[in-house]
Amino acid sequence: MKEKTKKKPFDTVRVTSIARKINLNHMGRMFLGYIAMDLFLFILLAAVFVVGMDLQMAGNFSFSYTREFSYKVDFWKAVYTVSDSSGQLLYQIPAGVWLSLLRIAGGIYIAVQIFDLVMMAFSGTTQVRRELRPLNQIAARAQQLSEMAFDETKYHSLEDAITNLKVDAMEQGIHMHDKDLQGIETALNGLLERIRVSYRQQTQFVSDASHELRTPIAVIQGYVNMLDRWGKKDTAILEESIEAIKNESNHMQKLVEQLLFLARGDSNRQNLDMKNQELNSILREVYEESLMIDEKHRYRFEESATVEVYGDSDMLKQSARILIDNAAKYTKQGEEILIRVGAWKDGSPFYGIQDNGIGMSQEDVTHAFDRFYRADSVRNSKTGGTGLGLSIAKWIVDKHQGYYDIVSREGLGTRFSVVFPRCDIFNSANVLEKDAKDC
Repeated sequence: MKEKTKKKPFDTVRVTSIARKINLNHMGRMFLGYIAMDLFLFILLAAVFVVGMDLQMAGNFSFSYTREFSYKVDFWKAVYTVSDSSGQLLYQIPAGVWLSLLRIAGGIYIAVQIFDLVMMAFSGTTQVRRELRPLNQIAARAQQLSEMAFDETKYHSLEDAITNLKVDAMEQGIHMHDKDLQGIETALNGLLERIRVSYRQQTQFVSDASHELRTPIAVIQGYVNMLDRWGKKDTAILEESIEAIKNESNHMQKLVEQLLFLARGDSNRQNLDMKNQELNSILREVYEESLMIDEKHRYRFEESATVEVYGDSDMLKQSARILIDNAAKYTKQGEEILIRVGAWKDGSPFYGIQDNGIGMSQEDVTHAFDRFYRADSVRNSKTGGTGLGLSIAKWIVDKHQGYYDIVSREGLGTRFSVVFPRCDIFNSANVLEKDAKDC
C-alpha cells in the first residue's frame, strides 16, 4: 500500500500564499523603481555629455545651439554635430565610442537589476515567510488552544478555590498544581498579592488616622468635663480649657485636611494646573511669607538666573511651605534657614531648604516620607506635628516627576533638595498633561 501524503496544515498554506503575494508586490515595486532609476541615469548621463562637450569644444554652453545625432548604416558609428543659432558649425565629433561605453555599462547595470529580481523571485517568498513566522506561531498556538479538550472539572476546581479564599489566608494564594491552569494561577496570585498589599496599607492608614484623631478628641472631652465640673466659676480653668480646645481643634482640622488631601491624591482626584513656572518667583513668595509669619528665625534667600519648571504653582508653594515649616520646628530661635533656587548637577531645576536644627538619623531619613512617621526624638514633643506634612510634600513632588535629595547629620541640621526634571525630559515622559509640549 502506498503511504498517504501528509497534507500541510491549512494555516501554513495560507501563510505561504500571503507571503507569495507580499513578495510579488515587492518585486513589482522594485521593477518600477529600477525603470525610474534607469531613466533618471540616462537623462543625467546625456546632460553631462552635452554640457561637457560644449564646454570642451565650444568653450561655453548654450540652449540656443542646434544639436543632432546622425548615422548612415551603423548606429554605433553615429556623429554628434553642434551648430550655433546662425547655422554655423561649431564642432562635430564621432559619438560611437561614447555610445559603445554606454551600451556596455548599461548592459552590466541592467543585468545586475535582472539578477536581483530573479533572486527575489526565488528567495523572496522564503524570506517573507521567515519574517511572518512569529505570526504563524501565534496562529498555530491559537488553533491548538481552540482544539484543546475542555475539562469543566478543572475550571470548577479553580472556581471553588477562589470562592473559598479568605482574607486572612490571602498570603498563601491559590495553588491548583495543574499545568493547564498555571498561567491563570500565577496571574491570580499576583493580583491577590497587590490586593493584599493595598488592603494592608489601607488598614494601617485607617488605624493611624483613627489613633491621631483619638488624641485631640480625648483632650477636648477632658477639658469639656473639667469645664463642666469646675470651670464655670474658675476663670483660670476656663481660659486654660478654651485655649486647649482651640489648639486641639486647629490640630484636628489640619489633620483632617491633610487626610482629605492624601485621600484625593490616592484616588487621582487631586487636579493639578500644570504650566510653565518661574521657580525663583515661587520660592521668593514663600520666602517673604516666612519672614512675615516667623520672626523667631533668620531667613536667607539665594536665587540664580531664570530657572523654569513645568508644574502647578500652588502645589509647588505648598511643598516648599511644608519643608520650611518642618525646618522651623526643629531649628533653635535665632538660627538661620536657607532657601535656595538653582540648577542641579545635571542642569535640572531645583530648590533647597537647609536648616541648622537637630538633624535626623539615617533611619529617620529612610522613613521621613512615611505617613504618620515621627522620629523618636520628637514623637512626644509639641513640635511633632501630624506626621503627614512630608508625605504630602512627597506626593506633590512625585506628581511633578521630581525627587528628593536629603543630607542630614544629627546635631548639625538637614538639607532638603527638591529636583525637578528639565522640560525636554518632562516632555518625553508626558505623564501628567497632554499639553506638556508647551513647557
